[in-house]
Amino acid sequence: MATAALYLAIFPGCDRPKTIAGTKTRQAANSHGLTPTKESVADKPNSSVKRSRSVLGAFDLDPKPVAFLLLTGQQDGHLEPCGCSEGQKGGLARRLDLIHKLEKRKTPILKFDLGSLIQDPAAARGGEEEEKIKFGIALKSLKIMGYDALALSADDLKVGVDTALVNFLDLGDRPRVLAANVFAEGDLDKAFARSLRLTAGPLKIGVTAVLDPPALEVLRDDPGKASLIVKDPLEVLRAVLKDLEKNTDFQVLLVQESRPTTLGLPLKAPKKAEELAKALPGFDIVVATSEVPDPDREPMRLNDGKTLLIQVGRKGEYAGLVGLSRDKKEPMRYRLVELDTTFDKTTEAMRVLVDEEFQQSLKNAGVVENFTRHAFMHGANRAEFVGARTCKECHPKTYFKWVSTKHARAYESLIANPRRDRRHDAECVSCHTTGFEYESGFRSEESTAYLKGNQCENCHGAGSLHSREPDNVAFRKAMALTTERADQSRLCLRCHDPDNSPNFKPEKYHPQIAHKGLDSYDDPKVHKGIVPGKAEAKP
Repeated sequence: MATAALYLAIFPGCDRPKTIAGTKTRQAANSHGLTPTKESVADKPNSSVKRSRSVLGAFDLDPKPVAFLLLTGQQDGHLEPCGCSEGQKGGLARRLDLIHKLEKRKTPILKFDLGSLIQDPAAARGGEEEEKIKFGIALKSLKIMGYDALALSADDLKVGVDTALVNFLDLGDRPRVLAANVFAEGDLDKAFARSLRLTAGPLKIGVTAVLDPPALEVLRDDPGKASLIVKDPLEVLRAVLKDLEKNTDFQVLLVQESRPTTLGLPLKAPKKAEELAKALPGFDIVVATSEVPDPDREPMRLNDGKTLLIQVGRKGEYAGLVGLSRDKKEPMRYRLVELDTTFDKTTEAMRVLVDEEFQQSLKNAGVVENFTRHAFMHGANRAEFVGARTCKECHPKTYFKWVSTKHARAYESLIANPRRDRRHDAECVSCHTTGFEYESGFRSEESTAYLKGNQCENCHGAGSLHSREPDNVAFRKAMALTTERADQSRLCLRCHDPDNSPNFKPEKYHPQIAHKGLDSYDDPKVHKGIVPGKAEAKP
């Protein structure tokens, strides 16, 4: 039984949409020991301060802004960058650091979010329960950061329409959920505001939001969908804009579009937002959804340059910042801010929310133990996970090669920092244990300690059949894995995705875990077969 945990040393995973048997992966590379950690820019004296000044320097030029608009959205469940390799962007803590740096400039700030705080709970790597908990945490983070408005998103309604609306009602007046063209039955309609008038220094800002009706198709069989009435955005916005223009200096529109349903490349142009912006030139700023993580740094200029159409990307990696002034030649100045290590100053309020409250909620709900699992099949045969100690009985040299890699200590990396314990986060545990998504795979430290870490079976498959009948050609063939086969199936990329291992190259790291031909099988005992035990998988 050749050890697969070795090959696991090669994967990428926080971008979300890489799949393992239908579930999404969010994994860290450095925790597996393959990406060298370099000194972070934020660790060098004064470098973060200098870089943050350069990022915001555009607003030091005349005309200087008298107010800022901070525009974010489509967080897609990313409360933080995974933190397991360098080069990652995003995270709520960095966004709050940006806000604090802006506040030091003593210029008033309004904060608007486009919504899509979470990803589809049914497809999330951490499972439905974790994503629902994450939704509540994301809403709390907006309150901590002092957001003024949040656009209604069909993505956020996937936690359940009634559940989402009750959560929105609990927000109170800040942030206020905006939906000009969506109405709910009874008291739940109070969850939405049609528009807001807000003051920022000497300026009055009007803001509203609409949801493209086809976007609600994602709710499918949710019974709560029937309680929503969705009107045509253009029809509703004409009246809303006319009202806002009476007594506001700038008008802002947030547009949640439906996702493209055709196959092929993602649509980069926000068609519905552009259509509305052209039909309603009174809006100065239109914020549109993005189909790609990295947005254009320059906004689209419509209506002879009067209207800025802005996208802020996905996964919370960027924030859009608009400086507003009374200057007629340049009333709006835009800067796309990349949330990188420039903004790594830790804020205790956000650390407590993400590292303590969120993790405790996951633990209380038992999201790791109760994760929905399925059977592992080698063709028509059902197999179970047995752990690397069982593999060691016939593959000792291969086993000790695995022990030399950080894959063997992947689980320990989840608790290496006591202030950042991730043992109860299914999204993290999924790539730091063996067979997590399967019925016989890792379930908890107490019941399946022998499956901690990235072991052989994560690459070769569950080994119970092969261990019992080592000379069964069909069972042995089912577990065979070549470099070519792994590359073709993008096996390693399921955890080492661009978010977790932005500089990952399989051909570079494969030699570190290669284990072909290390063992010989002349001893008759290796052909007898063994009944797998449940031994602790410590090296």
